[in-house]
Amino acid sequence: MGRSQSAFNNYSRHVAAISLYFGKIPTELDSEQVQDYLFYQQKKSKTPSQTYFKHCVYGLRFLLKSEGLPYEFPRLPSIKNEKKLPVVFSKEEVWAMLQSAKLLKHKILIGLLYGCGLRCMEARSVLLQDPDFDRKQLKVVQGKGKKDRYVPLSEHLIRGLEDL
Repeated sequence: MGRSQSAFNNYSRHVAAISLYFGKIPTELDSEQVQDYLFYQQKKSKTPSQTYFKHCVYGLRFLLKSEGLPYEFPRLPSIKNEKKLPVVFSKEEVWAMLQSAKLLKHKILIGLLYGCGLRCMEARSVLLQDPDFDRKQLKVVQGKGKKDRYVPLSEHLIRGLEDL
């Protein structure tokens, strides 16, 4: 289906939450009840998480699709992607993080996250055989979308990895 296990887990949690809220499965709800619940989700905190709301809607869509019901059944709202620029640390901020890390493995993790642009799960999955010091690159195995890729390694990171 092209979705990760964590996406399925999130969808399941949201479908379970709406089921608990109403005391019945969401496919038994009418359109107005679903709209009320979605409105409740958006308004229940002062700063509603767009991601939380999005997973709620996507969970309901997934349930409807798996039951063979049309998405329009509860008039689920479309979700617009936010277009925000990423937060990029300055060299001084990265240097301060590296200085504050006490253990070498923490410095390496910071280097992998920032220097190679790895996601958290990608950094956690790096194995000792993944760096290629001759080519100055790191093999990322089964990253986002279950895809392998290579990312460049800096000289500083290579020195830290060779110390392991």
